[in-house]
Amino acid sequence: MDQLPIFVDLNHRACLVVGGGNVAERKVKELLAAGARLTVVAPELTRELGQLAAGNAFELERRGFDDTDVEHRWLVIAATSDHALNARVAAAAESRQIFCNVVDEVDLCTFITPAIVERAPVTVAISSGGRSPVLVRWVKGVIESLLPGRLGRLTDLAGRWRQRVGDTIANVDERRRFWERTLNGPAAEQVYAGRDAQADATIEQALADWHNDVERTQGEAYLVGAGPGAADLITLRGRQLLAQADVVLYDRLVGVDVLDFARRDAELISVGKQPGQPSITQEQINRLLVQRVGNGKRVCRLKGGDPMIFGRAGEEIEALVSAGLPFQVVPGVSAVSGCAAYAGIPLTLRGVARSVILTTGHVEDSADFEVGPLRDDQTLALYMGVAQFGAIAERLIASGTNPEIPVAVIERGTTEKQRVVSTVLGQLADAARHENVRPPALLLVGKSTALAERYSWFAPETLVRYNGSSKSSVARVS
Repeated sequence: MDQLPIFVDLNHRACLVVGGGNVAERKVKELLAAGARLTVVAPELTRELGQLAAGNAFELERRGFDDTDVEHRWLVIAATSDHALNARVAAAAESRQIFCNVVDEVDLCTFITPAIVERAPVTVAISSGGRSPVLVRWVKGVIESLLPGRLGRLTDLAGRWRQRVGDTIANVDERRRFWERTLNGPAAEQVYAGRDAQADATIEQALADWHNDVERTQGEAYLVGAGPGAADLITLRGRQLLAQADVVLYDRLVGVDVLDFARRDAELISVGKQPGQPSITQEQINRLLVQRVGNGKRVCRLKGGDPMIFGRAGEEIEALVSAGLPFQVVPGVSAVSGCAAYAGIPLTLRGVARSVILTTGHVEDSADFEVGPLRDDQTLALYMGVAQFGAIAERLIASGTNPEIPVAVIERGTTEKQRVVSTVLGQLADAARHENVRPPALLLVGKSTALAERYSWFAPETLVRYNGSSKSSVARVS
């Protein structure tokens, strides 16, 4: 985060704009809208600024800038076409520890003004740190299209009822649930439809019925698939439940950025298991889950990939069912589908691969690995087991699998650190050792994996073809 986003109360506070052109005019209007007590220093003004000055909207100093003009100001904006003058204004403000914005010169700024989506009193501010105004305008357009026009009226409704709801529902968690229901339920829809009086009546009835609502103190578990790593691959439903959870139990493979979707006041508990190191047991996770839900908490059990594919969700569901506790399961983009897609590998392909086998290499003994022989028209997806790659390759070959069948190892798939190592089964162990492959990594075995070299689209420069003791980077084979 390059800048800290803050909302500043400038009402009746002294601010300065240096400049009188079209850009300065826009900044003057923004500051006046925020209630600032404004001074403009400029020898010349646009016609509209002249009219505002004539109406005493701000104090005008029709002259050149003096360094002392910045003194006793809360904010300063330099909006001239003279770079040297703008730099002088910025330096004068900096020496006096006053925040200054220099329009279109981000290197001189100590604060920047964002693009704004207004649904008063709701305000959404958008910034690219001054890097791309065009991108910011696009983001603004997206947000404008998503927010209801009467969102501000819904905010006013909540403000009218806030004190009474607080007096009626003392428990903070219960009060939060009441508002979540209200702002996503019939009262909100009535406000959007212009029926404000009906919305007030709906809230009054809901508040009267609240202490008789058995769900108000009931906990629930959400078993949510976070996807294979990239934060934007979590499902919309998963993100919604994560955002309303009181407690988040998350695995090691959950992307750090995904946790940003949780509430700021949510309790985040890491329950990830580190291979070869002491870590929490599954039984302890089950007990923790049951305990928190039993205490009335909404617990998001966040798992990498899909919770029902090598996520041990079944064991956690059994613990919840045995305890008589409610739960939901939200599927996620699985590691195999996500990583294969980002590596450009079709898991099935007409005339090449007709079926997919999902299994795990995380076994106590390589002799426990029983898949094979692999047919030419099959794709094998092997979760975990990086340390067992050599032994697993030997078992597959010993069972009759062709040692020349293509394989791909996808390390940290779908993330900025993704790397794909392409080789053949007989050279898998050497490739993993030579390329220093580390978990998390997914192994794909089958003819279609060779297409990674042709279909690579995400970070193609990180694709490596390993041939015996040599390797070569592959951008894309045409």
